[in-house]
Amino acid sequence: MKTQNIYTEIDACRLCLSKNLHPILDLDNQPPANSLRKDLSEPVPEAPLALLWCDDCSIIQLTATVDPASLFSQYVWVTATSATARSYSEIYCDEVLKRTAVESPFVVEIASNDGTFLKQFKSKGCPVLGVDPAQNIAVDATNAGIPTWAEFFDLTIAKKILAEKQQPNIVMARNVIPHVKEIHSIVEGLSALIDDTGMVVIEFHYSKAIAEELHYDSIYHEHLFYFSIKSLCALCAQYGLFPFDVLESPISGGSLVAYFSKTPRKATAALTEKFAWEENRGLASLATWREFATRSQEHRLQLKALVETEIKDGKKLKAVQIGGPSGVIGRTQAQ
Repeated sequence: MKTQNIYTEIDACRLCLSKNLHPILDLDNQPPANSLRKDLSEPVPEAPLALLWCDDCSIIQLTATVDPASLFSQYVWVTATSATARSYSEIYCDEVLKRTAVESPFVVEIASNDGTFLKQFKSKGCPVLGVDPAQNIAVDATNAGIPTWAEFFDLTIAKKILAEKQQPNIVMARNVIPHVKEIHSIVEGLSALIDDTGMVVIEFHYSKAIAEELHYDSIYHEHLFYFSIKSLCALCAQYGLFPFDVLESPISGGSLVAYFSKTPRKATAALTEKFAWEENRGLASLATWREFATRSQEHRLQLKALVETEIKDGKKLKAVQIGGPSGVIGRTQAQ
């Protein structure tokens, strides 16, 4: 049985349409993440998994776009399975509510999954609405008391929310903006949902953590973009969204939560420092990402050698972490 072709490949930057693209890291053809099968004889489709750097807007992105319906319509990851996410959802809710003067704001979350984060807002008296393309999860969330539309969010769905619901005071997009094919329509939709007093909150896996700590395991087909705060803010500025604050998040081993408004607000020291750090360290430079690619390949070879030399003779092994971040490999001990 032949596998289906589930992807297309780009020849221009998804953000700025530039053709000045440079290859960074090629991980060859891979099955999409979460391609789980009960029947092992069922073929699994594959798609190229390679990173490009855009010379004009400095965004890191994948070469291949896997059909979103095949990735997200029936999804297996459920937020509540993560103890870290459940604990963090309380902190996240408190931090977001600190930044609005509206009492009991209407909160909309894009890619809300099972509603774990919206539950925190609902518990504080806020009306909520989730939008998520995974039909199975949207039904479960709605049945659990978090109304959720089973839709791929874009400008059209934003207009539908405005027509059928009240104007949201807070719109959240947690760990979804890097994953979306129709990114311009989605960011435009986020902007359309709020008025001058509203707030958009975007959380994303931070490219700093990816580059410094060798998160090459975060390169997968759902993750089309790899943002810095600079590149994300440049995108949002095209749709009248201005950053005013940023916080660090433990999700994905190192994420940022960026706060945007339509009316420019004074930038916090935390945001100013992030911009300065990225500029000083060259986070948005091709050299930084080519170094990341080299270190990733070296780490792969080290891991391969470790497995070949220490995992043998059917012995059980105990993992021992040595060193800190930046891709230091953990050793094993035969038992």
